[in-house]
Amino acid sequence: MKKKITVIVSIISIVFVMAFALAACNKETKPGYTALSAQADVFKELNAKTADVGIMDYTMANYLLSVDSAMAKNLTIADVEFEKEYYGIAFRKAADGKYNALTDLVNQVLVELKDADYKTIAEKYGISAATLDLVYTKPAGEADNTELDYIKNKGKIVIGFTLNAPMALGSGDKTTGGFDTDLAKAVFAKISEKISEKVGKTITIAVEFKLIDWGKKESEMEAKTIDCVWNGLTVTPARAAQWSITMNYLENKQCAVVRKADKDKYNSYDALKKARIVAEDGSAGEDAAKEILGIK
Repeated sequence: MKKKITVIVSIISIVFVMAFALAACNKETKPGYTALSAQADVFKELNAKTADVGIMDYTMANYLLSVDSAMAKNLTIADVEFEKEYYGIAFRKAADGKYNALTDLVNQVLVELKDADYKTIAEKYGISAATLDLVYTKPAGEADNTELDYIKNKGKIVIGFTLNAPMALGSGDKTTGGFDTDLAKAVFAKISEKISEKVGKTITIAVEFKLIDWGKKESEMEAKTIDCVWNGLTVTPARAAQWSITMNYLENKQCAVVRKADKDKYNSYDALKKARIVAEDGSAGEDAAKEILGIK
């Protein structure tokens, strides 16, 4: 009798273990979306095998994959094409019927620097192929000087950023360089010169970088804890309606980063629908991931 009970218990145990393993397997491979706090975390999730696909900026993915590192060596960009996008620089909206004088001034200076700092900084970070022929026409109508006067009076502009290579490099809450970081410094050095010439005395607008949660950039702008978002910001109709955004200054697109072993598995939008996808919270990559998975 004891032998029968032992056998029955053993069978039940085996069935339970198999069922648990099957459930865990199903849970692991179930498609869906998870938001991350930073784009760089895509590589961590893929290496840990807690995600199958990471949707992120091509500019960043291509840069990180070109770096010889343990995080990059087993990853690649899948053969799935995404639509072309563009980066812009966001400032607070001007009063109704007016244009933002600060946005206008930044646009003017970007054009002035296009064959100088803009070009050399892009070469420095290996993204010359993403640069644009910057052309700008001053808007008609009346300028709203509120934001320009605000940064002139306090003597600095606070730029919201995340560590988003090659746009902003660094560690902790500090940026030590990057395409956007270096270009912002060059632009506001030029703006300081132009304002100084206009008023007949030296005016310096310092550039301060503040690390932000990308998903909270809108509230940071509204609360005036930052004055600008200059960090690989994809221009969208919603953002253009909310903020005063500069002309497009860099080309980009989203891409799907996968493990090299899975490159042939995730080679179409239909295949991506069956994957566990991750992207940065509040990013264009998140929008793309949700569209692929049919998440509203």
